[in-house]
Amino acid sequence: MSYTKTMRIACIYLPSLPLQVRLRGAPHLVGAPVAVVATPRPTAITDRVHGSGPVVVARSRAAAAAGVRLGTSALAARESVPGLIVTDGDRAAEAAAVRAVAEALGALTPRIDLGGDPGSHHALYAEVPARVRGATFGARVLEVLEAQGLRGRVGIADDRFTAWVAASWHAPSAHDAGEVVTVPRGGSAAFLAPLPLALLAISPEVQHVLGALGVRTLGEFAALPPPSTAHVWDADYQALARGDGGAGLEVFRPVGRIVERIELGGELGAAAALGLAVRRVAARLAGRGRAAAKVVVRAGEREVDVALDAPLADEADLGDAIGRALHEVGAAGFLEIAVDVHVEAGRPPMTVGTGAAAGDARAAVPTAVADVASGPVEVSFQLTAPASQAMVPRQPHRRTRRGKQRPRIGVAAQSRLFS
Repeated sequence: MSYTKTMRIACIYLPSLPLQVRLRGAPHLVGAPVAVVATPRPTAITDRVHGSGPVVVARSRAAAAAGVRLGTSALAARESVPGLIVTDGDRAAEAAAVRAVAEALGALTPRIDLGGDPGSHHALYAEVPARVRGATFGARVLEVLEAQGLRGRVGIADDRFTAWVAASWHAPSAHDAGEVVTVPRGGSAAFLAPLPLALLAISPEVQHVLGALGVRTLGEFAALPPPSTAHVWDADYQALARGDGGAGLEVFRPVGRIVERIELGGELGAAAALGLAVRRVAARLAGRGRAAAKVVVRAGEREVDVALDAPLADEADLGDAIGRALHEVGAAGFLEIAVDVHVEAGRPPMTVGTGAAAGDARAAVPTAVADVASGPVEVSFQLTAPASQAMVPRQPHRRTRRGKQRPRIGVAAQSRLFS
C-alpha cells in the first residue's frame, strides 16, 4: 500500500492499560485502591528455572497514595496495604479492549493499526484523514476513548516514532491522559532534538558510553556522523532521532462478535451499567458501518424479541429499544442479563464532522475499516452482579400481619432504565 508524503499519523497512547481494562469492566472500582498483578515473562535462564510470582504491573491513584509500588510482589502489596483490591491481569481482555477502540475509531478514519500485542502501556496508530485538522481529530479520538471506558493521550506527527513520543512523553499513568499534542508538519526533528536519548531502545551500556561522550539528547545523537560499523540498528536509531520513523500502517479489519461485559457493584445500578454497554456497542457498530436490525433480551429463562421498524445505529434509539425489552422481560433482580443485537449486513453511509472550529469542513471518511465479510454480526453484552445485590427483599409493613416477601425491583433498575 502506498502512502502520500502529506500523510499524518496519530498515536493513541493508552497508559496503565491493565488497570484501565479492569476498571472498564468494573466501573464501581473507580476511586478504590486497586492493584493489577501479573507474572513477569521470563527474560533469563534463572527465571525459566525458578520462576517468579506475580508482581504489581499497574495501580490506581488511591493504591499509589497508600504506598503500592510497581514491581512489588502481590503478597507484599496485600500485606502492606489493608483493603487493597488485588486483581489478576487479563491479557485477553486487554487485547479485546484495544480491538474495541480500533473498531470505534473506524468511524473517524479508514486506517487503524493495532500496534502489536498489548503491554503495560500500549499504543495504536491511525491515519489522520485529509482535510481534517490534527487537533480536531485528536479531540474526536479522546471522545471515542471515553465512550469505550478508557483514557489516553494523542500525538500527531509526520511519522510513527515522533507521534509516539508526542503521545507518551510525560504520560506515565492513566491519570495524566486527556491531551492532544500536535507536531507541525516538517517539525519532527526540531520537536525531538531536546528530548532525552533514553526514548530510544538503546541498551544501557551504549547509552552510558554515549553519555560519557556528551551525547544525551536525540538531537545530539542525530548529529553524530554515520556509523562506521556494520550494525544497521545504529543508522536506524539515528533515523528515528531525525524524525524519520516511517508512516506505514497495518490496517485493522474487524471481524467476529462484539461482546461487552460490565460488573455491577457499589452504587453502579443496572441502568447505568446498561447505558455504558449500549454506548460502547453503538460506537463499535458505527465504526463497522453497521446498524442493529433486531434486539433479543434474555434474563434467566425469560426471553423477548424486540421488532425494530428500521435498523438502528443511534445510541439513544438503541438504548430505548433495549430498555423497553428489559421492562417487558422483567430483567430486574437477575444475576445476569444478556442482550443480543442482530446486525444488518449492509453498511449505512458514514460522515464524520470535524468539529466547530473555524475553517473546519465536514469530510466524508472512506469505510475501509467496515469492509468486512457480509452477513450478520453477533453482538452481546452481559451484566453480572453478586448474589447479595441481585434482589432486595421488601420489609414487612408495620400495618399488616404478614409482610409481602416478593422480590423488590431496585430503583436504578425500574422501568425507565434509560431516562
